[in-house]
Amino acid sequence: MTAALTGITPRPYQDEAHEFATRRDEAVVCLPTGTGKTLVGCMWARTRLHESAIDRILILEPSRFLVEQTHAYYDEYTTIPTTKLDGTVPPSTRSRQWHNGDIVVTTPQTAVNDAANLDFDAVIIDECHHTTGQHAFAQLLDHVEYRYKLGLSATIPASKERDITTAIGPIHRRSWTDLPDEHVPEWIGEIYDTPYPDAYTDVVDILEDARREFAGTRLAGLPTLGIRMLCRDGALALEETLRRNTVMSDILRDDTLPVLDTCPAVHKLDACRAALDEHDFEKAVLFVDRVTIAKQLDAELSEYTTTTLLGRVHTSSDAQQAAVETAQAEETDLIISTAAGEEGIDLPAADLLIVWSNVVSSVRFIQRLGRIMRPDGTDAPRNAIYLATPDSPDYEALRRGIDEAHRAGLDITNINTDTLLTRSSVGRVKHALEGTPQQRSDLANTLNQPASKLDNWLRTNVRDSNVFYLYRVPEDLNEWRQASNGLKNAFGFGSDDDSGETQLADSVRNNFSPTKDHRYYLQEPDIHILETDHPDLLTGNETTRLSASYGPSHQDSGKHSEYGNVDTVTNTMTDNLADADSFYATISTDSRNPQFSFQMQYQGTATKPVINATVRNAAAVATTLTDRLTE
Repeated sequence: MTAALTGITPRPYQDEAHEFATRRDEAVVCLPTGTGKTLVGCMWARTRLHESAIDRILILEPSRFLVEQTHAYYDEYTTIPTTKLDGTVPPSTRSRQWHNGDIVVTTPQTAVNDAANLDFDAVIIDECHHTTGQHAFAQLLDHVEYRYKLGLSATIPASKERDITTAIGPIHRRSWTDLPDEHVPEWIGEIYDTPYPDAYTDVVDILEDARREFAGTRLAGLPTLGIRMLCRDGALALEETLRRNTVMSDILRDDTLPVLDTCPAVHKLDACRAALDEHDFEKAVLFVDRVTIAKQLDAELSEYTTTTLLGRVHTSSDAQQAAVETAQAEETDLIISTAAGEEGIDLPAADLLIVWSNVVSSVRFIQRLGRIMRPDGTDAPRNAIYLATPDSPDYEALRRGIDEAHRAGLDITNINTDTLLTRSSVGRVKHALEGTPQQRSDLANTLNQPASKLDNWLRTNVRDSNVFYLYRVPEDLNEWRQASNGLKNAFGFGSDDDSGETQLADSVRNNFSPTKDHRYYLQEPDIHILETDHPDLLTGNETTRLSASYGPSHQDSGKHSEYGNVDTVTNTMTDNLADADSFYATISTDSRNPQFSFQMQYQGTATKPVINATVRNAAAVATTLTDRLTE
């Protein structure tokens, strides 16, 4: 029987994606959540079976539940004989089932275990953004060859794009702005602040004290993790973690649990109720991360007809299927979902989305948005509500997620990212630097924050191109040497007596590299302040020969290179980065007399003033070093 589609008509953008994928042997289609990637896969499978003279296609889904769902979709909308199987089927039975049907839908784990049975000409990898590292998707593609490959995903992070292109093929990407207006329903975004209750601030103080106590040790990140749990999900989430037998509980339990007992279990509950009360909706989806919180909310929000989706780890496939069917029922008006609703699960269309647990992951943020953007023919606006704790990592996660959504072409009406920035911890750093370039230690005093906490905020500001940094040469050059452990002895660098004076070995290369303590942080409009107040940071020998390796990101920092004086390096970098938002550069130079080299890494906005300032700073550092070492 000829493979065909039944009962469904592709939209133009789906035809476009299909054409892209079938023009080549290997391809990836990246379309927003809810726009019909599965149908594109059906179209591709039909074309390959009919026109490419192949016999069989393997479809990989990341979970057993999605195996069931995809199998049902192919049964309903195609005439292609399709088989499903997973690890719950005994191996002896699976060996026979592998040979049934033109298409087999399974999980990558099952496929890896039964690799000897994988006699397929083509493969479709759903949620293909997982095809990196040690994931079973990647392992399978490393060991099994396919003539044709198609990857499907809603969001492919820039950090994974190269790996996925290598593993599968070139990417066809469309965002919401690429689609006709009728496929992008109007919707509104809002933020409901959920400030800490008084008792929570006592918990934060305890965790901050612990962070200072363990600074510089392998335990330093655990108090920070505790703060994230508290501000994002509530005291109940942190309490559950501290009652487990973990390293985190060992160091934090005794001081923290007694105070947690006095705290409200979920500090976002009142704001959540307000969001539900203040919006008219037929069906709402409430996203949370922790199963404990999902169960608590199910009990607290009993005035609604709810169902809770806890994901495949916490429920069987049958129970999950039953929960989805309940969610689709007309009488169900509130769906409480953990990660189950964020990847592939076919939730019903909803006109209200409430996000309890804000996430840093751009993939998860955008996938959640897609859940309220399923075209259903209605003109009614849809609402996305974000519950966020001000002056905490929760607010910063929300801000970063909204920025990623904007970059993906999603216009979140009513949420101004500049306003959001001013209300976040990262925004406090940006505000403190306005008109006042500062070193790390000065900024820590200004904000009354420990350096370890400040580093995260500075890193985020630099990554988002709010600020950039330049370097100063320390009074004691041994401070620079300490940035590279073990090289002092190897290169004969250091003080040979009690004088503390720097000694250079004649027979070896003495490499210099700075630390964060030697940075001045500033914003682009304030470059002129440095020229007046700290000219030594920007005034160097204009003929100094610099070597620059750079690119638009850390991953592509070696994409371009240039060797020359300040003007040459500045102009070439500016030209090559004309289409980039930011840059990451390593600038170095060498000296034969005295014999030394230095290497510094810069990151900032890809504008000529910032690029020129960093290149001038590199020349100034080289000049200062040479002058100091020849005194």
